[in-house]
Amino acid sequence: MAKIVVFGASGRAGSQIVTAAEARGHEVTRVGRDPGVRPDLAAGHDVAVSAVVDLARDPAEFYPEVSRALVASGAGRIVVVGIYTLLETAPGVRVVDAPDFPAEFRPFCLGHAAGVEVLAESGVDWLVMSPAGNFGGTPTGRYRLSEADPSDTLTYEDFALAVADEIDHPTHRHTQVGVASA
Repeated sequence: MAKIVVFGASGRAGSQIVTAAEARGHEVTRVGRDPGVRPDLAAGHDVAVSAVVDLARDPAEFYPEVSRALVASGAGRIVVVGIYTLLETAPGVRVVDAPDFPAEFRPFCLGHAAGVEVLAESGVDWLVMSPAGNFGGTPTGRYRLSEADPSDTLTYEDFALAVADEIDHPTHRHTQVGVASA
């Protein structure tokens, strides 16, 4: 079994990821209520999962800082809880790039994108997993990979299953994938 650290373990996504990983027998270190990532806490772990947010910080600074800390941690694999708006609607075109995308949400989305860029420029094994649409609905115990689709829903429980499956059987690397409940 893997040794996993979950940053943001007290949040909705993080707590469900912890539950799913522990149910599979993984050794999980929970880090909650601290919106940052301390590399020393991730040292020696096979996988570092980041489900952190700090709405008081500038996302353009916060998310790249988190990604740099994850890269520096030495964890064997990094899995980041991403956001729907960075998924592509066409090759090279993300949801956030649409001309009618609300301007007030762009800074948060672009901050997330800057964090992904830090991962992409590193030599680490990383994956960003995002809801393909919106969180909500009733858990199904199943999920599917999906393109960006605002009509798709995903429960935190089903999302955690997808993350746990990627931890158990790494299939996607150096990319972002969308997940929806099945």
